[in-house]
Amino acid sequence: MLESLRNSVNSWTAKILLALLVLSFAVWGIADVFTNRAATVVATVGEKEVSTLEFERALSNDIQSLQRQAGRVVSISEARQLGRVQVVLASLSTRKALNAEAEALGLSAPADAVRKVIADSPAFRGPGGTFDRFSYESLLGRQGLTPAQYEEDVRQDLAREAMLQAVGAGTSAPRKLAETLYRHRNEQRITDYIVLNNDDAEDPGEPSDEQVKTFHEENADRFSAPDYRAISYAWLTPDSMASGMEIDEDRVAQAYAQRVGEFTTPATRSLDQLLFDTEEEANDAKARIGDDTSFSAIAEERGATTRDVSLGNVLKGELPDDLDKAAFAAAEPGIVGPIKTSFGWTLLNIRGVSEETIAPLADVRDQIRNDLAIDEAQSIIVGESIAMDDEIAGGASLQEIADRTAASFGTIDAIDATGRGADGMPITTLPMIPGFLAAAFAGEEGAEPVLVEADGGGYYALSVDSITPATLRPLDDVKGDVVAAWKTQQRSDALAVMAKGIRDRLEEGATLSAIAEEQEKEVQTSAPIRRSEQPAPLSQDIVAALFRADEGAAVDGRTDAGSIVIGTLKEVVAPTAEAEESAIDSTAERYSTQLANDLVQTFSRNAGERHPVLLYPPAIDYSLANLGQRY
Repeated sequence: MLESLRNSVNSWTAKILLALLVLSFAVWGIADVFTNRAATVVATVGEKEVSTLEFERALSNDIQSLQRQAGRVVSISEARQLGRVQVVLASLSTRKALNAEAEALGLSAPADAVRKVIADSPAFRGPGGTFDRFSYESLLGRQGLTPAQYEEDVRQDLAREAMLQAVGAGTSAPRKLAETLYRHRNEQRITDYIVLNNDDAEDPGEPSDEQVKTFHEENADRFSAPDYRAISYAWLTPDSMASGMEIDEDRVAQAYAQRVGEFTTPATRSLDQLLFDTEEEANDAKARIGDDTSFSAIAEERGATTRDVSLGNVLKGELPDDLDKAAFAAAEPGIVGPIKTSFGWTLLNIRGVSEETIAPLADVRDQIRNDLAIDEAQSIIVGESIAMDDEIAGGASLQEIADRTAASFGTIDAIDATGRGADGMPITTLPMIPGFLAAAFAGEEGAEPVLVEADGGGYYALSVDSITPATLRPLDDVKGDVVAAWKTQQRSDALAVMAKGIRDRLEEGATLSAIAEEQEKEVQTSAPIRRSEQPAPLSQDIVAALFRADEGAAVDGRTDAGSIVIGTLKEVVAPTAEAEESAIDSTAERYSTQLANDLVQTFSRNAGERHPVLLYPPAIDYSLANLGQRY
């Protein structure tokens, strides 16, 4: 991996490169090329090539990183599903395009700089802690590299880093901009307020029949049955195909053996350690540990806290060899040692023991069988989708398509745009395919079905059999709901009038405390509020109104629950001058970094446009198949 190079050139430009990896393909676009190309090249970037060896090495390193994070084996198929192939290709393509730019500018790293990077790399240090030629060549050989190839990579890395540093160097955000943005974002305001609820408004009484009828008609959307559609569909996903696949028991057992690490919970020990200069000191301390003296008491005597001596839960292999052997040889909690180490003599306090456990095949058989079935389904789903498309072109019905292919067939008599049926309950048989329901409501009644490839690898074709437009429910069926809604609306309108009256009085000079006493309300005082905050019961609209108001002015607005908050802006809180200066300096520095990042990203996008990426799928497939023998 090139981690050692990134460590050796420790600059913010390295972080920018990481941000560009995934974005680069989207920015540049990728042209699929179906020309015959040697299987040694997976992509070209302008005139530069990404070899299969580079791609396999980079993807292998990426998968190993995933495995360390997951704590289990990650297969090549999983890496593909996670999009790691595209990420690695993007990474390599980004590097090639920027390397080409550096060459075009005549940039090259001197030999001394290349030697220094290699000599300083921890990966190439020998037993003595210094650069070791044998370690260097052995590690490169395991990665399929020669010293000349690696040194050329280092030379290009240094030139590229120098170029990107030059692009972003010297950029700074205007201090006035930083000052304005900081004060805008961090200004705080305090308000005194009371809360008016609908119950504070007068009871509107019972509506007349005419009022109910009018409210029902004027709010038809609130009392209407939704638009319903009857649909038929044929659909295909890896999951739907997998459910009907037969997986041989031998394949399940073989997969279990290959993935046993995934089903293994490693042994752990919960440990404390205490280091002594001599074996005698360690033995004396161990002898004292018992009913009256604890391990932690010994640690305190030696000036160490519980936190200082705790190692927490450790996995086998995480400790130095001698400590690791001693810790994991213990079958139960207790004191182990003294153990001689490079730093002295160590006592281990084993607080907890957890041995390695492996889930038996019987417990994970169904999971493995399903995984194998999905893998198999993914390998043949494209062929099945082509068969579906051919059937559609031949005029077959959706039912016939399902009968002749691996697709499933279904119908729904009535469904609304939220996925609920006429009874208001969710339709549980709806295919879980992104965009399916939206397509059903975008389609026209009786239109010929077409095959759609959805995100996530699913395919479907649907037909809108009938449309039932949204209709206003009869008043007799919803009269209770209409009356309740009318009363709520009347109280809400009355509350708004009441709030306006209170605001008018505040603006005329009345005090909030006097009005609160009249309304039998308690005046509440908010904590200091920033523009981006929304402490209950204040809504975003109320907070925005606070920041438009002058100190002492009246402010009101609806809460998210429908109540009305009305009060006055009590205070504008300004930070201390010293704290403000420091924060503005920090803000200016942050925006300067962002500006430099923007310049480097723009430069990199332009590099991508000048060096377009062309992929060679057969070579990529060859590399993935080759890696599949290892992962």
